[in-house]
Parts: sequence; structure tokens; C-alpha cells
Amino acid sequence: MMASARYPDSELLLQIAGADQQAFNELFERYRDRLFAYLFSVTKDREASEELVLDTFLKIWQNRATLPELDHFEAFLFHIARNKSLDFFRQLQRNRERQTALWNIMYERQTGLSADQALLKEEVLKAIRMLVAEMPPQRRMVFRLSREQGLTYEQIAQRMNISPHTVRNHLAVSLRQIRAGLNSKYHLIALIFLLGK
Repeated sequence: MMASARYPDSELLLQIAGADQQAFNELFERYRDRLFAYLFSVTKDREASEELVLDTFLKIWQNRATLPELDHFEAFLFHIARNKSLDFFRQLQRNRERQTALWNIMYERQTGLSADQALLKEEVLKAIRMLVAEMPPQRRMVFRLSREQGLTYEQIAQRMNISPHTVRNHLAVSLRQIRAGLNSKYHLIALIFLLGK
């Protein structure tokens, strides 16, 4: 079938249940922009919202056999998107907790280090400080308020008069820059500290 906008959702859902990819494409085109707008209003992250739209429609395709049973497809679609956005925020929180834990280990672990380990740790911290000093001023300030003063995204946003989303982006870029800037020797050291050796 050549799917067209003249077909109601119920007809498209029947055809999609039979693995009709053209009908699926029509449904995707019909809802993509509204779904993106909704997800972007929730996440404030364009790239994440685009990925979540695709994830949502992937779930629709994977569960296509059940689609004809739905009375309100649009509500079902946005319910899946909402759950996907919640998963996105849970993943962000887990990543933030892991990053914070690693940073705390690198900065605060003082006991149980041999003289060599202490020296290597100081080298890593010195390299990190140099990388932070090279960051643009706003990113550097966000990083220091987060990692040195322990402020939350919201506290940093309020202090700097920027959005929590901007704070999160600055920190993500900062951590990527630091990881890229440390050579393989320092990555190994960081791993040793992370594993508690």
C-alpha cells in the first residue's frame, strides 16, 4: 500500500501490524515533529530529543502486533515518549554520579597510597588543573563550582544566571576535554584509582 495522510491512524496501525513499512513511515512523518517538540520541551536537549523520537518509534515498530488493539494511539505514543524521557534522565543521573565518584576519588583519596601512587596522583591532578585552566571562562567556572565547591546544577545555574541545562552541557564538555587531554598513562592511573588499588 502507498500510505497517505488521508488514511486515519486506525488504518495505518492495522497495516503496520502486518509489517507495512510504508504505513509506518507515514505514521512517523505524521507524529515526528509534535513528538520532537514535546521531548525537547522536557529534555531541553536537541540531540537527545531526536534520539528519543527514534527510540519511541522503534518501540512502536517492535510492538506493532498490538497496535490494532489501541483505542487512543496518540496518547499511547506520548506515554512511551514520556517513559523514554524518564529513562534519559535516569541515565544522566547515573552518569553524573559515576563522574562525581571518579572525581571525588581523584581529588579526595588520601590514605593507602604508596609514595609512587601519591606522586602519580599529583601528576594527574596537575594535568587536570592545566586542562581546566585552558577552558573558556564560563565552562571553567562551571567546572570549578561543581567539582571544587560541590554545588548542584541548580545552585550553579542560579549563581551564574544560566540554565541548569547549560550547566550540564558545560560539565559534559569539560569532562570530555579532560579525558581527551589526559594521555594513556594517566588514563591507566585514573583507572587504578577508580578500582581502589
